[in-house]
Amino acid sequence: MVVRQIFEKCYEYNIELHKIFVDYSQAFDCVHRNNIIECLTKYEVPKKLIKLIGLTLTNSTAKVKTGNQFTNEFRIVSGVKQGDPLSATLFSIVIDNVKKQLDLKGNISTCIKQCSAHANDTLLTTRTMHALEDTFQKLKEISLQVGLTINKHKTKYLRCTKKQHKMDGIDITQTHLEQVKSFKYLGSIVNRNNSTEEEIP
Repeated sequence: MVVRQIFEKCYEYNIELHKIFVDYSQAFDCVHRNNIIECLTKYEVPKKLIKLIGLTLTNSTAKVKTGNQFTNEFRIVSGVKQGDPLSATLFSIVIDNVKKQLDLKGNISTCIKQCSAHANDTLLTTRTMHALEDTFQKLKEISLQVGLTINKHKTKYLRCTKKQHKMDGIDITQTHLEQVKSFKYLGSIVNRNNSTEEEIP
């Protein structure tokens, strides 16, 4: 995969990398529906399609049955519909828009920071800790604007380097992140010393 190839080259040329594997809390249920419509407009999706999609997302209501009684009716203003084949695409469009607002161009081979995202799997990669802290804080703020909250318990930090270092976690604006030796990202295990032994049966 591309992420592993980037790691391999940087490790080969002794370029230290700092990585945060971002996990959002109940992402598909929390993304604001009005932001989905805004993103579709921003991406110049045909108005007819936006209207049709909007009909499935706006003015939705629900009731909850507890025992033999129903609660009062309430509006649903967040989340994509479970089981809808369009849901993953709509969510990915919102994530792509969040990523673009980070204003990260190019990749880590030519830039100091990079963001990779596939649906709910987001990876921040930087060459310095300062750049990592700055990018993570910006991602956190932009994500909140569309209803996404970073799960600090499942979000992990990985340092890829040839140097010996302490396995301490990091603290970014009152958010403590655990440092790990390896992490499974998009089905592939990446680790601090760029070894592939963990993936060999």
